[in-house]
This record gives sequence, structure tokens and C-alpha cells, in this order.
Amino acid sequence: MKKSKIATTIVEAMVVTLIIVMWLTWVYKIYSESIKLTDSVETKIQAIQIAKEWLEAMTNIRDTNWLLFSSDKKNCWKTFNYDISCIWNAWFTNNILNNWNYKIYRDIDNRWFIEEDLLWAAWNNYATALYKSFYGVWIDSNWLYTQSWATSILKNNYTRQIKTKYTTPPGWVLWDWLEIESIVRWVDSTSTKVREVKLKTVLTNYK
Repeated sequence: MKKSKIATTIVEAMVVTLIIVMWLTWVYKIYSESIKLTDSVETKIQAIQIAKEWLEAMTNIRDTNWLLFSSDKKNCWKTFNYDISCIWNAWFTNNILNNWNYKIYRDIDNRWFIEEDLLWAAWNNYATALYKSFYGVWIDSNWLYTQSWATSILKNNYTRQIKTKYTTPPGWVLWDWLEIESIVRWVDSTSTKVREVKLKTVLTNYK
């Protein structure tokens, strides 16, 4: 009778231990998934901010061209890196190109500049070192996002790529609409899958 009670007690203790282990495993899994979800949401929000800032930077470049070359906004609104040769030059060729790729950075005077991707950065392949090197996103000494003058690289291996394309809606002058697409890619801690955010805006030479 005594042995039977001991055996029963041992079995009960094993069942209780098993229940506790299963409960702790479930709690840990829920906690782990919650951390992953939080990290994924946080990195996506940051990626959207990075993409949005580059659209604002492109708008700033257009607006700066208007200020610098106010005597000829028509020919100068889309000029590449503030080239004064655009003034009264209808055949000016140093413009932001159609169907091309760029990155944007601040120079030492804190002005936005564009750099064109002359090599197509390994055919837009995030997996290549060339793509990550050219389009990598960094934080400068003022804690602003940049793609040059860097002090430290962001986590998650963010990259940011600008695509440009001229469009002409009905009734508009040719080459008066410039579509800007800001593409941010990254890999977060939840998977090895490359994630992506794309934002678009259209710039014109009209206020």
C-alpha cells in the first residue's frame, strides 16, 4: 500500500512537472514571437521613414534649383546637382535622367546631392556586395540618414535606391513631370527574406 502511494506521488509530480514545462515553453514561444513581431514592425516603420525622407530630398533639390536659377525655372528645375549651364539652354543635357537610378547624400556644406548609378549596381540585386555598397544607408554625425559622409552603418543592412522616370499626362508639356520612386530594402531578424518598401511622388516645374 505504501509503495502504491509513493508511485502515485511520483507520477503526479511528473505530470505536474510536464504541465509546468509545457506552460513555460508556450509562454516563451509567445514572448519570442512577440519580440520578432515588434522588431519587424519597428524596422518597417523605420524603412518607410527612410524612403519618405529621400522623396523629400528630391523635392528639396527641385526647389533649390528654382531658387538658384529663378530666371529660368523651365530649363533648370530638373538639373543635375545645381549646374548653372542650364540657364537659357533648351538643349541642356546635364539633367536628371529618364529611367535611371540614383542615390542621394549631403555634402560637407549640408546640401543634397545626387549620384548616378553608372554600373546599375549589379542589376538591382540586393544580395550583391556592390548593390549594398553603393546604396547602403548610413547615419552621419548629426544622426541623419545619408548615403555618404558616413560614421556608422544602420542595423538591418538598409539600402535605398531612387528610380526616376519622366511622364507626360495629357495636356502637359513633354518632360514636365518627373516620377520619383524611393525603394528601401532590408533583412530584419525575423527571417532571411529581403523586405522592401516603395514610395512614389511626382515632381513638376510648376508650383
